Amino acid sequence: MFRMAVLAILLSGCATKTKKTTYIDPDAQSRVEGTGLEARDVRAIASQMAREMLDSPVIQAFEGTPRIAVLPVKNRTRFLVDQEIFTTLITDLLIQNAAGKVAVLDRSIVDQIMNEREMKREGDTDHAGLKAMAGADFFLTGELRGLSASDAKAQSDYVVVRFALTDAETGIVGWSNTYEMKKEGSWGVLYQ
Repeated sequence: MFRMAVLAILLSGCATKTKKTTYIDPDAQSRVEGTGLEARDVRAIASQMAREMLDSPVIQAFEGTPRIAVLPVKNRTRFLVDQEIFTTLITDLLIQNAAGKVAVLDRSIVDQIMNEREMKREGDTDHAGLKAMAGADFFLTGELRGLSASDAKAQSDYVVVRFALTDAETGIVGWSNTYEMKKEGSWGVLYQ
């Protein structure tokens, strides 16, 4: 009986307390934020970039449907940023907002595509007719850069996000834009 009581006490001390989880709008300001990129920043930048690029003269003047390969965004800031979040959002927003103006190529699974094409050619799988793999007319590249400053009381971060649409034949940048933000915050638990 004594052993059971001790075991019950030990187990109750190991039990974890659950916290209430609240879903919030990704565009709403959070109670826990820093001076870096937040979810609403990523979403706003990707949305604005997709709209502006689709309205750009290089896309509007293109004969036919331009094919765009979205390359991973390069992070050159001090912040840990999952570059795939930008790539995924941009790809989704381009497809949703394009209304047939552009075709987005998936370059993340090229090995799987090539393997499938080979299996079709060898007769290992059926096919409705072999097609050529779509080539890119443009590459969409992105880069995050930042400047940070701090003193004993506060932190300041200036972040520049740049996107460029480069012609795959000529290497000429046909469209580019930068999106800037600057945030300041006081030192506290967030920065320790």
